[in-house]
Amino acid sequence: GGSGERTSTKMSVTPYWDSGPGAMNWEITPQEVKVLREEQLPGLDSVPICVCIVAYDPPVPKNVWANAEYLEITTQTLSEFRNHQIAGATEADKTQWEHRFQTVQLRKEVILERCVIPTHRGKKRISVETSCNPIILVRTTGEALDCVLVTQWPVEVKSQLEANTTYMTSLLECSPYPLCFFTFDGHLITCNPAARSVFGKTIWMQSDIFGMGERERRGLNAANEVSNGSFRIERTERRTAYENMMDSLSSEGSAFEVDLPIKRDMEDGQQNIWYCRVYAQRHKDPVTGEPIIMVSHQDVTNLRKVEGELGRMLMSEHTNKELMKHDSDVAGSLLVLLGEGWKFGDRDQEEAESPEEDETPMMKEKVSARESGEVSPSAKTAQLQGLRMCLERADDWDFNVFELEKEADGLPLQVLCWHVLCKHNLIEEFNLDHVKLVNFLRVVESGHLENPYHNATHVADVVQSMHCLLSKGGLHHYIGRLEFLAGVISACVHDFEHRGLNNDFLIKSADDWAIDSNDKSPNESHHLSSAFRILQSPECNFLHRMPQAQQMQLRKLIIDMVLATDMAEHMAIVSKLKTDLQKRIENPEDYIGEGGEVPDSLKTLILQGAIKIADIGHLYARQDVHIMWSERLEEEMWKQGDVEKNRAMKVSFLMDRDKPGVTKSQPGFVDFVVRPLFDTWVACFPECKTLMDRIISNYNYWKFKEQDAQRTNSSQQATDAAK
Repeated sequence: GGSGERTSTKMSVTPYWDSGPGAMNWEITPQEVKVLREEQLPGLDSVPICVCIVAYDPPVPKNVWANAEYLEITTQTLSEFRNHQIAGATEADKTQWEHRFQTVQLRKEVILERCVIPTHRGKKRISVETSCNPIILVRTTGEALDCVLVTQWPVEVKSQLEANTTYMTSLLECSPYPLCFFTFDGHLITCNPAARSVFGKTIWMQSDIFGMGERERRGLNAANEVSNGSFRIERTERRTAYENMMDSLSSEGSAFEVDLPIKRDMEDGQQNIWYCRVYAQRHKDPVTGEPIIMVSHQDVTNLRKVEGELGRMLMSEHTNKELMKHDSDVAGSLLVLLGEGWKFGDRDQEEAESPEEDETPMMKEKVSARESGEVSPSAKTAQLQGLRMCLERADDWDFNVFELEKEADGLPLQVLCWHVLCKHNLIEEFNLDHVKLVNFLRVVESGHLENPYHNATHVADVVQSMHCLLSKGGLHHYIGRLEFLAGVISACVHDFEHRGLNNDFLIKSADDWAIDSNDKSPNESHHLSSAFRILQSPECNFLHRMPQAQQMQLRKLIIDMVLATDMAEHMAIVSKLKTDLQKRIENPEDYIGEGGEVPDSLKTLILQGAIKIADIGHLYARQDVHIMWSERLEEEMWKQGDVEKNRAMKVSFLMDRDKPGVTKSQPGFVDFVVRPLFDTWVACFPECKTLMDRIISNYNYWKFKEQDAQRTNSSQQATDAAK
């Protein structure tokens, strides 16, 4: 009984009735007291072992109840058993009674003994293994008795295999933890009620314990092999843990332990994620000599929550010093995001809301605090309140990232990335290292240059757009949680260390980035290699707990997504979205997204389309935000044109300051580049139709300006002609 990791001690007991040489040794283990109701006792009559309940209160024990097997072996009736008067007890008997009373009935521990039981008439003595467990017997009258449940297994039985199975099963029955025995090829031998209540009555394969689905377990056991056609094995954390367990149990006595997130079906039909600590140990079948695996399980969800809190505390301790290097109270804001929790005092809350003038006392105090380098509690509260309200709007399509840039005091990327990862529980689900994730986000944000357009604020805007696409854009019908994580990380690093120069310039100028990438997507290749190089550093590798196979899968997804942001790949990706995705979705015989299997290649294509949509997300932003981004892009392109002029290179299209820039060509860009992508995307994901409506609204603004400019030009020409 107990938890499977039993601690045993040997102890000597002196009888309290009489002292003498009859002291004996027993094996003692701790045990949780169980409640047994009198109406449940008949169920023990079907158990093929001897069970009796005795109250060992001095001076002599009192027999309470015995099952049919015990009564048959001792050849007595239940009434005779209860009325049996114990007389002529030996010193050994008294020692045994005292030991059971003191150890089991009083201290609530379990003892295991090897002893003999005589028949009622003393004609035969049977050698048995005996287990004594503390219980509380509740009578039908409501009376509760402290008793000892004595369970005895005859050593000599008809079949040795029967004895072994009975003993094993009986031990399992009293454990509060799910316990199972499996053959080495993964088939169930037996399990206890706790396992059946957690994993269901249909458990029969070891892979069921790991919560694996059908695709995850393919090829693990002979019963699951597919005989015809090809099939794809889904590589998941659970599958990897199972394979690691089997590799670890290569020798007798070897053990393996792992924590896994497992889905549990609730009574209301919902699924709940719980953390299961799986402990496996290899044993030898005492009868056949074949290897068997004992697996125990423990729900450690609450423990993981505690570990998460400790991790956040540690993270705050590690990051506090670095964050405070910033020259404003955004350090406090970040500490709140990184684990301190939102705490606003009532007094500060009232101060933050009461003034309504253009420049409130609170605002003056905040400005004064910034200038002096000191942060008052009320100013910090206002900062945190503004940041919180801004992040609460991060689920909206018309999110204004410039407001976040202001509230986060110039650190929008790391604040928003952390917010999105926490909101979707990705840090806990994939067991990401909190401290190293913060380090990684800080390094990535600081690695973005102060370009007019390709800067950390633009990247934060792309992260927010990707968050909306993944969470409410319809993509969740086709992709899984790992793809969700890949989408957020890809958006975070997709423009890392961008210098404000396009690929065409880097290739024509034989830039180092172009040479390193062999002229293949120089910018995107550098963004990826630099980001993964940072991820390799020990202080920033927040993925170090993730299984290697899952890390490789995540890396491939990130690479495919970031490379897709190269505009040279635009038409190819739009074409694939039409042929590989849109046609499949529109085909009534294709069940993709309705329970059917989604190929990895199609998941990748969807993510590539998503990051392209997010990368030009300012096109469906609020009109004033869209105009601001368009002007910034125009300025950055003109800056490249200035460099080209200085190097006596041909100035690229739309990059000459002396000619119309990108803000004068928006209608054409939308017609020939944007519409084909968004028309296809909306056909695949109707949830994104609002994006097309917003693009058309901004398009009409530019079209009106274009027509107004043409009218003004025609009027000017007519005026000139009249002169």
